[in-house]
Formats: sequence, C-alpha cells, structure tokens
Amino acid sequence: MAGWTSIPAELLAEISGRLPGDADRIHIHQVCSHWRASTSRLAACRPWIIAGREPWSLVGPVGEHSFWLPLGGRRIYLGTPTPAGLPYCCGTPLGWLALMDNLQSPTRFVLWEPLSEAEIFLPCLPAVVQVFLSGDPLTSPDWMAIASQKLYSTGTCMGQTLFFWRPGDAAWTMQLERPNGRIDSSAFHQGKFYFTDIGWTLHVYDLDRSPPKLVRSTYLYSALRERHGFRQFPGGGRPAWYVVAFNGELLLVVMYRAPNIKAVEVYRPDWAAERLELRDKVTDLGEYSLFLGRGDAFALCAKDFTMIRRNCLYFVEHDTVKHQDWAIVLDLGSNVFQQIPYPGEQMEGTGRNNHWTAYSWFCLRRPFLKGEAQ
Repeated sequence: MAGWTSIPAELLAEISGRLPGDADRIHIHQVCSHWRASTSRLAACRPWIIAGREPWSLVGPVGEHSFWLPLGGRRIYLGTPTPAGLPYCCGTPLGWLALMDNLQSPTRFVLWEPLSEAEIFLPCLPAVVQVFLSGDPLTSPDWMAIASQKLYSTGTCMGQTLFFWRPGDAAWTMQLERPNGRIDSSAFHQGKFYFTDIGWTLHVYDLDRSPPKLVRSTYLYSALRERHGFRQFPGGGRPAWYVVAFNGELLLVVMYRAPNIKAVEVYRPDWAAERLELRDKVTDLGEYSLFLGRGDAFALCAKDFTMIRRNCLYFVEHDTVKHQDWAIVLDLGSNVFQQIPYPGEQMEGTGRNNHWTAYSWFCLRRPFLKGEAQ
C-alpha cells in the first residue's frame, strides 16, 4: 500500500489550497521533501497592519494604504496590484478592500478581493469613511454592504451617517435616524449590525428589516458606572468601547486610557436584556485573540495563525491622540502590555503626514503564498 509520501503532487496542491490556516501550511512543509516540493510556502503570516498616510484627522478613511507585519517592520506587497485607478482605501472588511478613485467625488467604487481578484462594483458615494460587510461576498448568499459617510468634522465634533446596499440594489439606502459620531468598532451578530461611536453609545440595526432599522441605542457609560460605582475607573483612565464577534458570541471590550492604555476589561453582556449590564467578565479567550482597530474588529485562533499568541488583545492606535506605538498587545491572563514601536523609518513626528500611520488590521481570506507576493 502506498504511503503518504506517494500522494500525487497535484492532489497535495489541491488539498493544501483548501486549508484556511497558516499553521496548516507550515505543517505540510514539515512532513517530507515531496510535500514541500508539491506545495507553496507562505510568503507572510497573517494578520497585517493596514496603514495610511492621509492627513491626520478625527475621522477619515485609510486613503492611500500599505500593509505591514506587526513585528519587525516588514512591509508586505501583494503580487497582484490593486485595480488601476483605485488608489484610495475606505475599508478592509473580511479580507476585502473597498477602493475608490477619488474620496470626495468618486466615479468608481469597488470591492476587491486580492487573492481571487474578484471585483464587485458599488454605486458611487462621496466622503465614505468606512465600508463593512455582513458576510463574505464569495461565500455568503445574503450579504450586505454598509458604508459610513462623513458629514462634518469641526474640532472634537463629528458626524457620520450610514448607507445600506445589497447586491442588485440600484442605489444605497440612507439610514432614517439622526447621524452618529465617529464609528470606533463594529460587528455583525444574529442578523444585526452593532457599532460603538466616539460618543460612548452602542447602536444596533436590525438588518432583516427593509430598510434596516435602528432598534437600540445605549449610552455605555451608564452601564460601566453602574458596575464600578463612584470608584475611579481601572488605571484612572477614560473608557473607549469595542464590540467584537467571537465564537458565535458578541463581546464588549472596554479600554481605559490616560492617554496611554492603562487597563482593559472584556465583558459578555446579555444583549437581549432590556437593560445592558456588565456582569459577566471574560478573562480567558481560550485559544483565541481579539484584534481591535478603527472600525472592524475580529477574533482569530492562535492554533491557525502562528504569528499570534492566545488569549491576547491586539490593538492598533487610531484615536485622536498621536501615539508613538505601532500596536499594543495585552495578555489577558497576565495583564501585561507589550508595546510595539513603529518601524524606524515610519516613526511619528514632524513628518507624520508623509509617513505611514497604523490604522487597523487586515486578514486575507486564506494563506498568503509565495508567488502571490512581489
């Protein structure tokens, strides 16, 4: 009977191409020389930091963009260039890029998946800050795109409104409610779109309604004050809020800053309750870690992604304060912070607008292989 080493090279390539984790690809190359010769190596482990160098502002899209490994300061170049004439990015949902030819007066607005090179054309919409996807357009039969549009930004005041689009729609549908503040985090859970804004408010839209309807707005500070009473918040910091989907659940992360991060708490609220309460505190994510940045937040399993550590929060600086850190990693078990500095040539300073500034996280839909990189 033939052994594992005699599996045809074509079959090995087909099987390895269906494996979603970076760890699987590494393990294949550890089996034998035949398996190594029959399958492609990783070009870079995921996820990456997406950076922009648009003029710094309280609210704005990524704009001109680049990808970087979190550690080591290595820049990642995709082997397939972005579609011609679409240099500006306004979202990185689920491994896709939302691209425009002009941020203020676009004539082309496209969702692009770098590995398959799939393109989905969206109706043009000016002043888009971010695009979110309820599901992967290549695998989800009923996905929706949500775009946030910048209305104004004056001093510390800012406004955004939401637009909704499904495949086949001729135009975007605008939210019926009053504008929101800058969106700091978002997640999709059980047919609803959850997001937190800079005004410490959680908003929930029911996507099964037509048009989508706002079904909840909760002032999060009240729930946090109820938990901590009149005591000083952990670390004496000011809270910031993030929602993230995790293993079929929806978690709420509270980050305390003064102005640097002083402490982090993770909660598992009862989202169906009439009154939001922060009782169930999470201190162990198992093999998973959470990735927080501007807008999109997600969870990854350390068993599948060899670059990351389990039970950690990975945070990219993106708020209204200029920071020296490229990213920050918090181990929830030990409560120890690791500060990751900017790559040397990209340090923030007087030339900030000419340098790359960390914005959020980006994770391709599948492993990034040799031959797919420049």
